[in-house]
Amino acid sequence: MSLTPLPSHVKLQLGDARSLKGGLGLSRRSTGSSRPCFTGPAIPGAAPFLAAPLGRWTLRAGRRPGMEGVPIFNQLREMWRRKLKLCAVLSVLMATLWLWQGYQGWTNLSTFNATQPWYRRLPGSTAIESWLLGTHPVVMAHGHALAVTKSTLQRDFAMDTRLVDEGQLHRLLTACFLHNSVFHILFNLGYLYTVAPLEVGCRGAFLSTFLISGIVGNLAFLHFGEARYAVGASGGLCGLIGFELVSLLRSRKVREFKVLLRSTFGMLIMGLFLPGCANTCHVGGLLCGFAVALLVARRSGYRAPLLPWPFLLALLALMPFGRRFLSALMQALLVAFQHPGALGRGYVI
Repeated sequence: MSLTPLPSHVKLQLGDARSLKGGLGLSRRSTGSSRPCFTGPAIPGAAPFLAAPLGRWTLRAGRRPGMEGVPIFNQLREMWRRKLKLCAVLSVLMATLWLWQGYQGWTNLSTFNATQPWYRRLPGSTAIESWLLGTHPVVMAHGHALAVTKSTLQRDFAMDTRLVDEGQLHRLLTACFLHNSVFHILFNLGYLYTVAPLEVGCRGAFLSTFLISGIVGNLAFLHFGEARYAVGASGGLCGLIGFELVSLLRSRKVREFKVLLRSTFGMLIMGLFLPGCANTCHVGGLLCGFAVALLVARRSGYRAPLLPWPFLLALLALMPFGRRFLSALMQALLVAFQHPGALGRGYVI
């Protein structure tokens, strides 16, 4: 049997053949063809607002697949390259805490099953389902209702209106770094990637606005919310959006202001229809961002604050509520390190 030589436009190099082994397409550079290259599928099942910030899984022939093919890793690398280091650190911190929540939920379930007879034990898949979807089954143990798959981090640091009223003020801030499900954290990481360019002007202003708006958003949830529990960075992110809205209006960038205003309005309307969405926290954070921008920012926005950010934070820390909050935060971190789970059981600070 004779072999017919392949035409020049379909010849492949050795590296391309290895790449094709995994089923990847060919780029124009490797084939010489005029057809556009195949960059792989978009994120399966992702909504448009998630696909845009998280990007696409891009692998071409001739490249060995590695971490550069992971969408979130690509965005972190891009933020680091653009010197948006604070946003990159916040993203890694939130993702790490969410992974730790999943591990703690599985550990708590294993501990519960070890103390129960075989017919009352829950399958291990329950912990994975609770971690991904945020559904925590409640069982009766020693006469008390207990969500066995809830992580110790959530019990000690999530927003709990009853425990905050009892003095655990640290939850107003720590709840901003925890999330309830995979969709929740992906949505917030996507929004964090969207507002990341605001860090370019001043990291101090960006971080201060995020923290203050997160606390005020949780205070709004405490006084006006209808639920007891809440987690998420939405309040701080809405505060950054509110700050930017004022900065754009002062800079007379009307077109950019209208685009951002429509996007913010759509987000708030969507929050009214999503089940379990703490829209009061979003509104509180947004209004706080407005107030901070009106009080301390010049027309140039983040680049030239009227009041130095370290002085502003020191002023807030010296107020009576600020002193009580910092004291409660330091004590809570110490107690959580020495006795994990004690804060969730109602430890009085």
